[in-house]
Amino acid sequence: MPTSQDDLLTPTEHEAAELLVTLAWRLDGGQLVSADQMLARLFAIATNDVAMASIVLLREVAHSVAPMLQRPPVEILDHLRAWLAGIGGASG
Repeated sequence: MPTSQDDLLTPTEHEAAELLVTLAWRLDGGQLVSADQMLARLFAIATNDVAMASIVLLREVAHSVAPMLQRPPVEILDHLRAWLAGIGGASG
């Protein structure tokens, strides 16, 4: 098991996480400049590394917002699952 936050991600997973966060930040702000280049870099990273980076990021988000929302992290993740189920049901 990792002993510190620094041990959670390999260097490649860390790069993927940085790209994911930067892409989300830019898309949220409407800044689409070079998004295609960043997506190309992200797609060049092995799928397993991107998946692990995504999992760690989701966990970090849930744990970061939980105190502000006064909800346990698992409830936040449950909300995301329900939201995704609603999107899947609407498109299918």
